[in-house]
Amino acid sequence: MCDSLRVLNRSSGSLKAEIMFIGEAPGRLGADGTGIPFHGDKSGHNFEELLSFSGLNRADIFVTNAVLCNPKDESGNNATPTQEEISNCSSFLLRQIQFVNPKIVVTLGASPLSAIKYISLHNLTLKEHVRTSNQWYNRILIPLYHPGQRAMISRSFANQRSDYQFIVDQLKQIGRNKIKPFSKPQLDVSLIIDYIFNKKSSLTYFALHKLFYLIEYKSVQKFGNRLTNSYIIRQKDGPYCTELHLFKLQKVLPYIRSKSLSKSNILLFKISQDLFDLRLIDQYEIEDAVKELIDEVLEEHGGKSNAALKRTVYFTRPMRNILALENEHKLNLYNTAIKF
Repeated sequence: MCDSLRVLNRSSGSLKAEIMFIGEAPGRLGADGTGIPFHGDKSGHNFEELLSFSGLNRADIFVTNAVLCNPKDESGNNATPTQEEISNCSSFLLRQIQFVNPKIVVTLGASPLSAIKYISLHNLTLKEHVRTSNQWYNRILIPLYHPGQRAMISRSFANQRSDYQFIVDQLKQIGRNKIKPFSKPQLDVSLIIDYIFNKKSSLTYFALHKLFYLIEYKSVQKFGNRLTNSYIIRQKDGPYCTELHLFKLQKVLPYIRSKSLSKSNILLFKISQDLFDLRLIDQYEIEDAVKELIDEVLEEHGGKSNAALKRTVYFTRPMRNILALENEHKLNLYNTAIKF
C-alpha cells in the first residue's frame, strides 16, 4: 500500500489526549478521501454521533488506525487488513501510543484488538470482553465493536451508545482528568444550521462552514464560550466543521438540497416543506440572545462572496494564531483543530 494516502495527521486529535481510539483502517469512502480519521462515510458518521451522545469532545481525544492506509481488494473495495499489513504498521501504532500516552485505549473492532498484541500481549476477545475495563500496557484497555453498519448485527446502536458512556464513566473514575469531556453542548449543530436556513433560502456549502465558524467565534467573544462541541479544523480554504458533512447535514435537515455550481462549489438551498412537517426551530427553543448573535453574524457576513468570507475568517484571531505558527516555524498546519 505504498502509494496510498496515510491517514495520520493533525486532525487525529489532541497530542495530550487521555483517550485514544484505534480503528481498523481508513475507509475508501471515508478517511481515505477526507484525510480525517473516521469521517466522511457511514462508520465515521456513526462514530461522531456516538461521541456526541456521550459528551466526548473530538478535540480532546486522539483517533488513529491499526493500519494507516486503506486496504483494498481486487475490485477496489475496502478489505480487512492482513496480518502482514497489521504487523508492518505496528511500530507506528506503538510510537503513537508512547507519544500521546493516553490513560485509556479503546479498540474499535477485532482487527485493532488483535493489532495491539504486537505491542503488548493480551488474551482478550471482542465477543467476551466488549465494554470491559482491562489493564494493558500500563493503561486501561476497553474493547468495543466497530461503529460500521456490519457491526450493528452483533452490537446494536443502542448498546454502542452505552459502550461510549462506559468510556466516560471509566475516565471519571480515574479522577485525574484535566479536560472536561462530559459537559453536554449548549446547542446541537443542526439547530444553528436550521435557524440559518430559516433566515436564508440558499447559500454555498463553503459559506455555511465559514458562517458557522464566525458564529462560534462571536459566541466566544460575547458569551465567553462556544455554542457547540463541534470539531472545527483548519483546512486550505479556512475553517471546516466535521459536523457539517453534506450527508449528515441532509439527514438531519431533509429540506436541504444541494446543486454543484462547479467542481469545488456547492449550492445549498431549501425546498418547500409539507404543512405538517415541523422544523427543528419549531420543536426546540433557542435562547433569544443566541438568535440575536446569529442574526448579527448573518447581517454582517451573510451576503459576502466566498472570497470575501475567506478573507474575513483568516483575519480572526484563532486563524491568525495558526498562520503565525505556520510562518514562524515553516509548518503546514492543515487539519489542525482550531482553538478559540
